[in-house]
Amino acid sequence: MSKIAIVTDSTAYLPTDTIHKYGITVVPLMVNFGQESHKEGVDITSDQFFARLAVEKNLPTTSQPSVGEMVQAYERLLESHDSVIGIFLSSKLSGTAHSAETASRMVEGDITVIDSKITAFGQARLVLTACEMIAAGNDKETIVAKLNEMVETIKAFFIVDSLEHLHRGGRVSGAAALIGSLLQVKPILHVEDGKLELLEKVRTRKKSLARIAELVKEKQIAGKHITMAIVYTDNPSDAAEVAEQFRQQFPEADISTAQIGPVIGTHVGPGLLGFIFDQQ
Repeated sequence: MSKIAIVTDSTAYLPTDTIHKYGITVVPLMVNFGQESHKEGVDITSDQFFARLAVEKNLPTTSQPSVGEMVQAYERLLESHDSVIGIFLSSKLSGTAHSAETASRMVEGDITVIDSKITAFGQARLVLTACEMIAAGNDKETIVAKLNEMVETIKAFFIVDSLEHLHRGGRVSGAAALIGSLLQVKPILHVEDGKLELLEKVRTRKKSLARIAELVKEKQIAGKHITMAIVYTDNPSDAAEVAEQFRQQFPEADISTAQIGPVIGTHVGPGLLGFIFDQQ
């Protein structure tokens, strides 16, 4: 029995085998088509979601887990563990972390909630680091300190085909969304203190990719190893091609691809390429 349990939400998009290997508890967020609700990763797959998004007239909505669901997860885990570390997507993107924090005050037990200030691969990196540290025998204080340190160093850049989905979901302003309507403009966004913001306006996809490579190089820390995921929505071949380009530009880096699921996909829309990386 592990003394420390790990819980996260579905927007970490962890592979099923990883969840089983480490015994990670995943609390799903919901994606809603009108009155029809689906638990992310349980009732609807990413491929099913993007196929439906392409033909739906109305944009779906998303909703966070309830405080009650979080309480149930904590209580169940504390039956067999001494403590719980919860790692959730950025509180600037969802109320999930706030629900998790509220629930932690309603349960008797040692629970620490960490706002990842990111989502997808960045959130997954924190979860996996915690699991590996538990397996290595680290105590909770050491693990939490390491995670809090990583939260401040994980970086993310994104190219979206259009800012329409982000604007309609309330994630970027109307003024920023207008940029996406300009011919051949590929907005570059980044995550700053947990919030998705417009960084630069670059014309053409080729130039935007070149600019992101420059930005990654600017963020490179001497002596640190880069672990990066090229994240995508409905465009896996596009992500694979770009990942190969980046492997040539960053030969020492560990670069993979990972799909973003329904909840984040609702807000970024189809055609996204994201570059989420950590340096250790």
